[in-house]
Amino acid sequence: MKQPLNANLLSPLLVVLIGAVVDGRPNYMVVGYVAPFDFGKHIFFSLYKKRYTHQGIMENKTFSVNIPNELLLAEINICGSTSGRDVDKSTLFDTFYGGLKTAPMIRQCPIAIGCELHDTLDYGENVGIIGRVVKSYVDQKYLHDGNLDFREIRPIIWATGGDFNYYGLGNRVVRR
Repeated sequence: MKQPLNANLLSPLLVVLIGAVVDGRPNYMVVGYVAPFDFGKHIFFSLYKKRYTHQGIMENKTFSVNIPNELLLAEINICGSTSGRDVDKSTLFDTFYGGLKTAPMIRQCPIAIGCELHDTLDYGENVGIIGRVVKSYVDQKYLHDGNLDFREIRPIIWATGGDFNYYGLGNRVVRR
């Protein structure tokens, strides 16, 4: 018998670090609710308008989506528990820029994606951010014959509507 649960169980979700230049320096924040759409041409996530990173996204109209792995848990915890208003998070990572000079990306993350702000959805104290993917970058050690192996990347996934903990990616169930 199914048990009703008052929660959104579309889970698990990737944990990402959103990067933006704020007050002239890179800043990073943790986002757990992020999704690709339009067959990967765009990325959507939500955040509180009061977040420091929101300021940089609105000013520059660019941002990055960085996919960390388990080796960055300490940095993820700092980015998820402190504000860039109080802590200079640019010192946590080796930052690089692709074609978008105001979308700071994290060299230690296996994957980094530069995005241009495409649209926003205003819903009170929160805002939905829609970014157009401009270019994605991947550490070449995770490419095998041009294919990415996410098991080697070891991304962090977040269980929403459950116990709200971080998990690792499981085994491949089908090989194509």
